[in-house]
Amino acid sequence: MEIYPFLGSSRLEEPLLRYPVDAVFHGHAHRGTPEARTINGVPVYNVARPLLQRRWPERPPFRLFDLSREEAPESVIEVVAAK
Repeated sequence: MEIYPFLGSSRLEEPLLRYPVDAVFHGHAHRGTPEARTINGVPVYNVARPLLQRRWPERPPFRLFDLSREEAPESVIEVVAAK
């Protein structure tokens, strides 16, 4: 109960504004929206299973995002290559 005021809070946006990010994926807002944007335009994708089940009951409760090498930011390519 103590953390309820902070769930889905814009306070989580502050670190995203401080560092260069191309996209955000999270699954903590079960009652949120599937997609949004930060105030500086970075896409935010909510992949919480309960949300996906409610939003698209006819689909499996997951989303796929294809990041091809041509479109992926350099930092993502480095992380993938390191695995």
